[in-house]
Amino acid sequence: IIKYPMDLFTINLKLKNNQYTSLEEFEKDIRLIFRNCYKYNDIGSEIYCSGEALESDFNKIWNEKLILQKKQTRELKRVRDNDNDADSSFTSKL
Repeated sequence: IIKYPMDLFTINLKLKNNQYTSLEEFEKDIRLIFRNCYKYNDIGSEIYCSGEALESDFNKIWNEKLILQKKQTRELKRVRDNDNDADSSFTSKL
C-alpha cells in the first residue's frame, strides 16, 4: 500500500480548484509521484524508466520556468525601484 499516494489527476484537480498556495506545494506533489514511482516499481521496469524520463523532462521545464520567473521578478523590482525614484524626485521638486 502506498503510504502517501499522489497522481496527475489529483494534481490537476488541485490546480483547477486553486488549492496550491505556492509553486513549492505543486512541485512537492509532482516529486511525490516520482518518489512513489521509484519506491514501488522495480529498477529497470517500464514504469520505473518512464518515471525517470518524465522526471527528466519535468526538471528541464521546471528549471526553465524558475529561471524565467526569477528574471521577471528582478525586472519587476527594477521597474518598481525606478518608479519609486521618479516619485521621490517629483515630490522633492514640489
